[in-house]
Amino acid sequence: MEKESERFEIDNTPPVIEELRAGPPSGKMNGGLPLSFTARDAATSIEKAEYSVDGGEWKLVPPESDISDAPVERYHWGLPALASGEHTIAVRVYDRFQNVGSAKITIQVPAGK
Repeated sequence: MEKESERFEIDNTPPVIEELRAGPPSGKMNGGLPLSFTARDAATSIEKAEYSVDGGEWKLVPPESDISDAPVERYHWGLPALASGEHTIAVRVYDRFQNVGSAKITIQVPAGK
C-alpha cells in the first residue's frame, strides 16, 4: 500500500501567458512603451519571467508583487524607447520545475516617435 509521504507529482505542464499587450507610450513609463501580461500555472508557482526585443538579450521582469511566489502573477513594465518600424517582443515564463511558457507580439513604432 502506498503511503502518503511516498506520493509525489511531476509537473511537466508549462505556464500559460495570457493577455500579452502593448500600449501607447505613457508618461508614467518615462516615455517607454507599456507592456503587460498575466502568467498562470495550474500546478506550481511562477518562478520568473523574461522578455526579449527583436531576438536580443533576455531581460528579467519582476511581477507587480515584486516576488514570484504564486501560481498567478501579473506583469506590467515599460520598454525603453524603440526605433521606428516593426518590433517583436517575446516573453517567457518559468514555473518552479523550469517548465517554460512563451508568447510574442509584434508592434509598429511610428516614425518620429
